[in-house]
Amino acid sequence: MIKSKLKVYLAEDHHVVRKGMQRLLNSFDQIGVVKDAANGKELIKLIEEDNPDAVILDVEMPIMGGIEAAKIIADRYPSVKMLILTMHNEAVFINKLMDIGVHGFLSKSAQPQEVEKALLSIVERDFYKNEIVSRALIKTTGPKTDEKYCKLTNREIEIMLLICQELTPGEISERLQISEKTFFNHRANILEKTKARSNVGLIRFSLLNGYFNLEAIP
Repeated sequence: MIKSKLKVYLAEDHHVVRKGMQRLLNSFDQIGVVKDAANGKELIKLIEEDNPDAVILDVEMPIMGGIEAAKIIADRYPSVKMLILTMHNEAVFINKLMDIGVHGFLSKSAQPQEVEKALLSIVERDFYKNEIVSRALIKTTGPKTDEKYCKLTNREIEIMLLICQELTPGEISERLQISEKTFFNHRANILEKTKARSNVGLIRFSLLNGYFNLEAIP
């Protein structure tokens, strides 16, 4: 459960769309602060001044687009969750952004309730899995990770499965009878070993390396 109101920043180059989205975000009960930017460069400046909980990024913007901005945010501000607005649903495009560290994707035609659901999910669960992500995960292919390079313990595998099942840190901690601090320590080790940058990356890793299959993930 999210305990305080969220701070969300929006980057969208079309003024009318941006202001409409800003009004929508301000209408959500669990969002307290909304700031907007016309491009990725302006967004990065806002984040430098005060880190938000989450950002919503359009992919195609002048000066600095969403992909370049996402790379900078993932490298410099890893605690900031990223939600991408896009019309591009091709698996190769979505997987590339997952590798960067994006936490979720929304179609520009998404309904208001899905926008709210996605924002709360990336903050609380570190990812939002919808049809866009599911299609990309189904098409996940590539060489398996070198087991000498990535050796997960049984506990780490157990935690990774629960993450894939979309349980929150609190729910996982309660189920495994561990503290949330211990959970986050395990998760940090898993991310380091798998070289994933978010829970979406962990799902991709688990599918790619045969730890789980899509039937095990709701």
